[in-house]
Amino acid sequence: MKLVNPALIARAERAYLFGRHDRLVIDGQSYRVERKVRDSHVLQPVTGDLIAEDLFIVKTDSEISSLMRSKRIRIDEGYYSKALGILRVRFDDSDLSDLSEEELRTLSWKKEWCVRFLDAATNTDGCWRPRRVIPDFARFIDENRDRMDRWYLDTFGERRRPGRRLQGEARKAFDYPSPSGFKKWLAKFIAGHCRLESLRPRYSNCGNRNQLDPRAAEVIAVEVQKYASLLQPAMTDICENVDLALYDINKTLSSHDQVYASHNAVRRRIHRLDPFMVDAGRKGSDYALRKYTPVGMGLQVTTALGRVEMDDWEVDLHKLVERSSVWKALSQEQRKRVPRVRMTFTAAIDCASRCIVGFNLTLNGPSTATTKPALRSIMIDKTELAAAAGAQVSWHMHGRPRLVATDGGPAFGEEFDMAAMRVNIGRDVPEQDPRKRGTIEAFFRFMKRLCRYFAGRAFANVVERGDYPSEQLASLTVGEFYKTVIVFIVDNYHLRPHRGLEGRTPYAKWEQLAKAGLPPSPSDEQLAVAFGLWRRGRTVSKHGVDFVGISYNSRQLGLLHELVGKKKVDMVVDPEDLGHVYVLIPKHLRGRIKGVPDDRHFLVTPSVDGTGKGKTLAAVLMARRDVREFLRAEAEKGKPIRIESHRHLLDLANSVVKRAAIQTHEITEKAIDMLEKRIDFSAKAALGSVQYASEETGEGTLGQVVALSSRSRVSSDEPSPPPQPADADMKNRPKPFGGSMNLYEGEDE
Repeated sequence: MKLVNPALIARAERAYLFGRHDRLVIDGQSYRVERKVRDSHVLQPVTGDLIAEDLFIVKTDSEISSLMRSKRIRIDEGYYSKALGILRVRFDDSDLSDLSEEELRTLSWKKEWCVRFLDAATNTDGCWRPRRVIPDFARFIDENRDRMDRWYLDTFGERRRPGRRLQGEARKAFDYPSPSGFKKWLAKFIAGHCRLESLRPRYSNCGNRNQLDPRAAEVIAVEVQKYASLLQPAMTDICENVDLALYDINKTLSSHDQVYASHNAVRRRIHRLDPFMVDAGRKGSDYALRKYTPVGMGLQVTTALGRVEMDDWEVDLHKLVERSSVWKALSQEQRKRVPRVRMTFTAAIDCASRCIVGFNLTLNGPSTATTKPALRSIMIDKTELAAAAGAQVSWHMHGRPRLVATDGGPAFGEEFDMAAMRVNIGRDVPEQDPRKRGTIEAFFRFMKRLCRYFAGRAFANVVERGDYPSEQLASLTVGEFYKTVIVFIVDNYHLRPHRGLEGRTPYAKWEQLAKAGLPPSPSDEQLAVAFGLWRRGRTVSKHGVDFVGISYNSRQLGLLHELVGKKKVDMVVDPEDLGHVYVLIPKHLRGRIKGVPDDRHFLVTPSVDGTGKGKTLAAVLMARRDVREFLRAEAEKGKPIRIESHRHLLDLANSVVKRAAIQTHEITEKAIDMLEKRIDFSAKAALGSVQYASEETGEGTLGQVVALSSRSRVSSDEPSPPPQPADADMKNRPKPFGGSMNLYEGEDE
């Protein structure tokens, strides 16, 4: 029996990290994340456009996990990114999202000074009404600075920092404005219609950027270029060259019109030169290329799921396309006829922890149908899948990545981009250079160790393979290899010390980074919308909507039917579970359906009587005789569609993968359209009314008889028509049904 390390299995509760502009909707109430203290999130309730500044609630990570499991919480990423100013003042639309917390506090402090001054100036019952003159500003500051210090402490929990050190003056114990500065604040606040935007800091406008004489600036611009020379002059040499050039200019000028430039100004402009140009000029182009070519450590990522790299690899190992149970019962002659294949492995690696967070194995070549399941698996807990494959350690690394880096190949095309966009994942496509995605490339080199365990290696090329009979020596089935890959990643790679992590294991590094919080995974609805099959232009009737012979209906869909009438709607189907579909609510009807909130875009509609619950799209389609005939016809033409791969995939494809909620279907929407047309055609033939035709047609009648069943009998008492001569025109003779008609085997005419 294998021993399991308890420290690897016992894990702390998952930590979450929310953005400053995320909205959390708990039981219908909206909250804004104020801050996180250890494992607790401090939330502020938000009602409409107003935020309760004095009311806070606390939710721990364990409580957040419980709310997610019970589906009582919804996370809207970046919801408040453009509405931070609206939360402060109802009619203030200032966009202050780019300011830091310290700058926002300073803005609130300045605004409070201005509001109190304006209140005192307009208060007719007060003992003194200040005017907008310097003496009145000074008196107002003296009378209110202690009150403002107390207000700042009560509002933000700390005092205002001490004032600046000024020569010859006592330093302020806490910061408060000068009379002239206060007057400028108030003027800007009033001119900006009392909006916070008017008090925004303008530090970038301070100082005079054009103090240098234009004649001196021209000389310096010429001389500093000589610093990038193979003679490798020092900065002092460049400064002396500038002094000499300015001396020659000043000889022709009067004493009051002399041109000067300090050595510091020259050095500053030397430091502004491009480092690449300086190194190429002083040490040669080869040195510059070696220094600046992105190799070695690559990008430094410090947060889990901050950057995830994805790529595909054709595994250097031939596998047997057969189930292991069947393979054992075959004879030697039969085994030789079993096809050998090389699978495509799509992997996603977290650059910060080096953990594999997503994967997909397929018999087909790289395409968007193989990369989308790998992207989806990044956001799903794969612990059950690892346990079913025989791994001892959990595979809980999942969440919503902030950025996914891929190549620009067709496998990561438009459908992949659309899926990433629908779950708010950024996409980066570096240049066509594998070194720009060095983390995933290094992992694929490590995966070659797994191929060396088994016979049937394909090697990288024919030269490296030599005379080795790879296909003849294949001994591993597809299902066995699927399990082997999972165990190798979870129990071997994740627990192996990694040089890029200074000797730490990817598992331990993930646990360390997870303590700082992880982005939450998308909801089931978001995953279905992003990775499901979109069906356009579906008609809603009193029976609901229909998909591959399964009806879906609900009370809310009935209300939508009353609003759309005969207009068509779109819906999304999850191929792994046909128990329900997601019907898109048209934009102009959102908020008009009773019981559906305004911000809901889809109606979750279950199948009638639960007929689709627990069924996959592949199982439903393969159960239909007409679809099987269609697949057989396509295979005969040499155009097998991807759904055929389900026939040969793993022993655990229907049980383990489904239970672990890992998406395995590899069928495109184009193939589904073809199958649906075939099903609709069959339904019309089976359920449509019988079209009768008269055996004899006179002049002016509609149509003529084109076929006559050989088994049919005329029931009338009229005599049968005389037989036609043998040489009669065959075009006028009714043809009996035969093999040329488009009928299915075993069906009656």
